Amino acid sequence: MIGRHSFPFSGPTGYDRSPVRTASAATGMPVPVTTRGKMTPRMARFRLAIAAAMLVLGHLPGAAAQDATPVRIVAPLPMNGGTPLRFTGSLTAARQADLSPRVSGLVKQVEVDAGDAAEEGDVLVELDATMAELERQRASAVLAEARKRLEEAERVRDEAYALGQNIPQTTLRAREAQVEIESAVVARLQAELRQQVESVTRHKVLAPFDGVVTRKLTEVGEWVQTGTPVLTFVATDRLRLDVQVPQEYFGIIALDSPVRVRLDAEPSEPLAGRVAATVPLSDTDARTFLVRVTLETSDRPLIAGMSGEAAFSLPGDRKALELPRDAVLRHPDGSTTVWVVEQGDAGAVARERTVTLGRTLSETVEVISGLEPDTSVVVRGNELLRDGQQVRPVEDRTEGAVGGTSG
Repeated sequence: MIGRHSFPFSGPTGYDRSPVRTASAATGMPVPVTTRGKMTPRMARFRLAIAAAMLVLGHLPGAAAQDATPVRIVAPLPMNGGTPLRFTGSLTAARQADLSPRVSGLVKQVEVDAGDAAEEGDVLVELDATMAELERQRASAVLAEARKRLEEAERVRDEAYALGQNIPQTTLRAREAQVEIESAVVARLQAELRQQVESVTRHKVLAPFDGVVTRKLTEVGEWVQTGTPVLTFVATDRLRLDVQVPQEYFGIIALDSPVRVRLDAEPSEPLAGRVAATVPLSDTDARTFLVRVTLETSDRPLIAGMSGEAAFSLPGDRKALELPRDAVLRHPDGSTTVWVVEQGDAGAVARERTVTLGRTLSETVEVISGLEPDTSVVVRGNELLRDGQQVRPVEDRTEGAVGGTSG
C-alpha cells in the first residue's frame, strides 16, 4: 500500500529509501541509521520544498508543539507536462450477432464455416422447407382460381352495363356486388400467399450485414428450435477498442479526446482514434469503467479480439503535481487520499484530502486533482492521523521521532 513505506532522508545530501539498522552501544536495541545516496535533481527539489514548508510550519508555540504528533511534510512540485494515461484493451466489433432461424426445422444445408466472409443477404444456413413450399404452392393455386372467378364476375357486370336500361337495376347491383366479393376474396388469398412465401423464406438464415462467421454451432441433420443460435456473425467494417479504465481516472477522460492506439500485433504502427463513449457503469469486482475508442479508417487487416494499448491525451490545461509515493494512502474502495497540514489558531492541524492520481513513477506519483501547489503534505507519520489532529513538522535530524515507519 502506498504510504506505508519509509521515506527516510539522508541529511543534507538527499534521502535514501533503504535505512540500515545498527545496535545501540548503551541498550543493545536497534536504532535506524540512514545511508547517503547520490542526490538527484528531483531529490534536491523535494529537499528545497521541505525547507520552504518548515519556514511556515516549523515554529509552533512551545506547549502545543510538545503535545502535537511529529510528522514529516513536503510541498508538491509542479510537473512539466503530462504523460498520456495508458491502458490495455481489446478490439471489438460494432456489430456482433448470434444468428438463429425464425422457425423450427431440420437443418438442410450449412453454407459457411468459421472464418468465412459473407455479404448482407447471403444465405448462411437453410432448413428443410418442403412442407412450407407445398403450402405456398397450394396458396398460389387457390389465388389463381379466385382471380378467374373475379374475371368472370367483371365480365358479367360489364355485360349488364352494356344493356343499359334494358336490365333491371336489382340485377345490375347484384352483379356489381359479386365483383366486390370476388375482389375481396382475391385480396385475402394474396395476403395468404405472401404469408406462405415469407414462411418459406424464414427457413433460411441470412447474413444481416457484411461480416465474418466466427462460430458454427450446428450441422446438417440437426433439429433446431426458433431462437436457437446456429452461427455467430461479426461485422468487420467498424472495429473499436474497448478499454477498462480504473475509477480514479474515468472522470478525467473526455469524450472526443484524441487517443493513440498501438496493437500488440503491430506495435510499430500506431493508429489514431478518439473517445467515442464512456459508460458510467462500473464493474463492481474490478472497479473499472468501460471507455470505447473508435479507430480511424485503416487499410491494415484488423480482427476483433486483437489486444492493444490506448494512450489517452489529457486536457492541455491540466496542472499536475508530483508527490513522494509515501505521501499517498490507498483505501479498499479504490480512493486515494493525502494528509495536509494547515495552520490554525491553535497551531498546525492535519486535514485529509481526496486526490486523483495520474502516473506512478519509481519514487513519486502524479497528482491530477485535489491538491494545490502551496499545500504542505505529510509524507511520514500519516498512517494513524485523525482529521483535525494537532501535528508538529519535524526537522530532518529528528527522524527517529517520526512515527508510523514501516520497513
